[in-house]
Amino acid sequence: MFIFNSNKKKNYNNINILVIADCHHLKEEEIEKVKGLQYDVCLLLGDINGNYLDMILRYVPLEKIYGILGNHDEYGLLESRNIKNIHTKIIDINGVKILGFEGSSRYKTGNIPMYSQEESIKILKNCEKADILASHDSAYELYSKSNDRAHCGLKGITKYLKKNKVYLNLHGHHHINTKLKLKNETNIIGVYRCAIIQFPTLEEKIIF
Repeated sequence: MFIFNSNKKKNYNNINILVIADCHHLKEEEIEKVKGLQYDVCLLLGDINGNYLDMILRYVPLEKIYGILGNHDEYGLLESRNIKNIHTKIIDINGVKILGFEGSSRYKTGNIPMYSQEESIKILKNCEKADILASHDSAYELYSKSNDRAHCGLKGITKYLKKNKVYLNLHGHHHINTKLKLKNETNIIGVYRCAIIQFPTLEEKIIF
């Protein structure tokens, strides 16, 4: 069902994407490794607390950083560091359109970035078409079944990818590095901690 094959590339412009996600524990000697790397944009995919954001900002230029919240993050966290929050917003990087979607499937109560399946469908239904969906969570039942409410993914993401024939979905949350391909031809890259992705070839280098 899930096969990774990036041979069939559309006529996209080339960009290099630095992806950072799920840094529940981050050491200075790790984030130092991004110094000197060549990338057009840095995408923060959530679950990175304020202290670690401050550390990242010492090595990644603020003007290159865009982010979304993870399910462990508080609302307003990105804005408190002047990081541009792209939840439900599209940015254009060298002609490549990137949409952000925060949070995970809801598995507990509280005013935190989590969504029911129905909420995710409704929100993403109203979002513009993008070439890349940068999300914290994954498509529905990509890795876990529906009874694992924390890791079952979101139906809204699945429907958005299918409806818009999205070329690439970058996600975090699951603490794994993966490369998959959906039946609808969407490429899936799951990032745990830090990697550089070359778009549209989808060549990947794990940084830490």
